[in-house]
Amino acid sequence: MADIRNFKFTYAVSANGNSGNYNIEAESKGAATVTDSATTSADKLGLLGDVNPDTFAYGGATYTYVGSYSGGFIASTSGANGKLSHLLFTDTEITAKITSVTPGTDTTVICFLPGTQIATRQGEVSVETLQRGDLVQTADGRTVPVRWVGRQTISTFFADPLRVLPICIKADALAENVPSRDLYVSPDHAILIDDILVHASALVNGTSIVRAPAPAQTFTYYHVELADHSLLLADNVPAESFIDNVDRLAFDNWNEHEALGEEAAPLVEMTYPRAKAARQVPVAVRERLAARGQALFGTLTTKAA
Repeated sequence: MADIRNFKFTYAVSANGNSGNYNIEAESKGAATVTDSATTSADKLGLLGDVNPDTFAYGGATYTYVGSYSGGFIASTSGANGKLSHLLFTDTEITAKITSVTPGTDTTVICFLPGTQIATRQGEVSVETLQRGDLVQTADGRTVPVRWVGRQTISTFFADPLRVLPICIKADALAENVPSRDLYVSPDHAILIDDILVHASALVNGTSIVRAPAPAQTFTYYHVELADHSLLLADNVPAESFIDNVDRLAFDNWNEHEALGEEAAPLVEMTYPRAKAARQVPVAVRERLAARGQALFGTLTTKAA
């Protein structure tokens, strides 16, 4: 068996010596169709990077997965002379040469799915429609301008589903009208509960907070950066704005932020404690949300993450 996937763009990539960094050219070599075949029982079809090395076929050659980047991945192949060449396969168009990028072995995603309603001075708007300078409402009652809206394209072809597929926090799961509708966020996006920033994946209980399927083979998350690390109101849930402990190069439009220059000062993280795993969430919080989930949606159906 084999898994066949199509990508809109391929870009030539050159390695910077043995540094692990790469330069990406701006001119696409065209679309690509790649074929992933399972070489061992541990090698899952349709998931690149789950074994090392992980190989696939493209253009009559065998390529080896190097790491993820910009909604796609970098891979290498050895030519007849033994020299390695590299390509970036992606659905994200690159319009300027990028130097010294480091492909990731894990994808860290901290974003909202399109359609998430963000509170603004004019009322709620979909996160993907926000623009720099728009005024949003924070959970503490301030009205502040958006500094940058990041877009991050996710390809399920190479990403670990537990790290990238959305978490659905169902309407009323946290309290009455919180969220006001089903809220979809990435697993590592944090929301404020009892003065703790809790990652969404740490709250999964199988009823009111669940892992959702991928919206598509390739989909996009959005994040909102303010002048400081704050709590946005996303579908009436206090959810963190962007904090730069994640590299902006993971976002498709990182260059828009770079163009801000000195205006884009480093961010200071809020002082709330952070719970990244279920075991770090206070028992009282887990029990309260589980009881509420059972009352709203019935008996637990899956084990909490």
